[in-house]
Amino acid sequence: MSGVRFAAPAYSGLVSALLDADGLESCAIAYAHHDMGNGTWIVSDAAPVPEDAYERRDCVSATLKPSFLIEVANRSRVNGMAVIAIHTHPGSSGCPHFSSTDDKGEAELGPYFARRGAAVPHIALVVGPEGCRARVLGGGESIDVWEVGEKLVLHSPMPGGHTEERDDRQVRAFGEPGQRLLRRLRFGVIGAGGTGSLVCQQLAHLGATWITVIDPDLVEMTNLNRLVGSVPSDIGTPKVEVAARMIRAINPDATIVPLQADIVDEDVAKLLATFDFVLLCTDSHASRAVVSQAAYQYLVPAIDMGVSITVANGGVSHITGRVQMLAPCLPCLTCSSALDGEAIRREMQTPEQRAADPYVHGAREPQPAVLSINSTVSSLALTMLLGAVTPVPVKPRHQTYDGIRGRVREMAVAVQPHCIVCSPAGALAKGPTWNLPVRPARRTGGE
Repeated sequence: MSGVRFAAPAYSGLVSALLDADGLESCAIAYAHHDMGNGTWIVSDAAPVPEDAYERRDCVSATLKPSFLIEVANRSRVNGMAVIAIHTHPGSSGCPHFSSTDDKGEAELGPYFARRGAAVPHIALVVGPEGCRARVLGGGESIDVWEVGEKLVLHSPMPGGHTEERDDRQVRAFGEPGQRLLRRLRFGVIGAGGTGSLVCQQLAHLGATWITVIDPDLVEMTNLNRLVGSVPSDIGTPKVEVAARMIRAINPDATIVPLQADIVDEDVAKLLATFDFVLLCTDSHASRAVVSQAAYQYLVPAIDMGVSITVANGGVSHITGRVQMLAPCLPCLTCSSALDGEAIRREMQTPEQRAADPYVHGAREPQPAVLSINSTVSSLALTMLLGAVTPVPVKPRHQTYDGIRGRVREMAVAVQPHCIVCSPAGALAKGPTWNLPVRPARRTGGE
């Protein structure tokens, strides 16, 4: 997700405070971790400037004191963070445009922060009652501004474009803007097995056009009962290739990247920061730990899903499913007690390490799996996705499914205030300055 990313409710709260100024222009300063490889600015801190920082202020312009700007530049340089210079156009309609006065001010401010601040691109952001617009400080192309929380909201202008006739019934449900957003989002699907193949199928039908599918495994005979899109001749084929073929068959306009790899590996996990939304469809605790932290660290929302069928005394005793969205303001998998530390340790090991570990015994026992149950859970997940990115008023962000009783329940889990994953004291909005809990890349030869 390129552009400026705010963790909810930081953007909305800041804009509300800035516009509550009796028609006067207001300013704020935000600091962001810049990820050069992905073209992103992950906002770590944002606040209105104090009243005594204004040199001049009226309904059409605002000027900050040089002494205050020196403090801003010094903090940027010390912390290595980008400055986001924010001001309001309180009387604007729609997404405001930068004025000629803004252009003149940035012509001085841009070179100043380039000299005195961190050696990263700094950002100018103008906000109004109905939206915002951002660009690299000093001019240039527009940059997207996102707010990530229970909903993924694009506050800056969405590029125009037409919707396909094939999407007509969806447009009737959630409108053209919702459909255009689905088409432009870059989705990452982690796991191309039982639930993952169904998620790929549904994304393709929904009109998603940018999908990366990541899974290390090949199709086996026992996968055919639940791997949507597979046929017997696919045995021995990477699961991601089967998923890519199915997506292309449904939506020929889609761009698909099939990646036969494991998301827990360091080089692969780096891709998580490039997505706009992640669908987590694995049964691995290690992969869940990696994606869960990335969702908060890089402000890339994810939906985790899982299915369990328990067989006892020759019969099915429990059918359960779980769907949980991971994003700022929502509890992570650590808060939800959904991760097994010992399983994470074991799954992070290389085959050689696992063979040498005296606490690892035998092979993992295959679990029961049924297509219809996977379909129920994956459909809950995709409906939750629609609630997060379109006007569809779907509220739950954490649900459990009881297949025996035919019940879906909304879950309430408290966010732990000092959680190492989802709180400001932990990985939240730290971007590339924190390490993900990944399996380090193996070095070869003389490296």
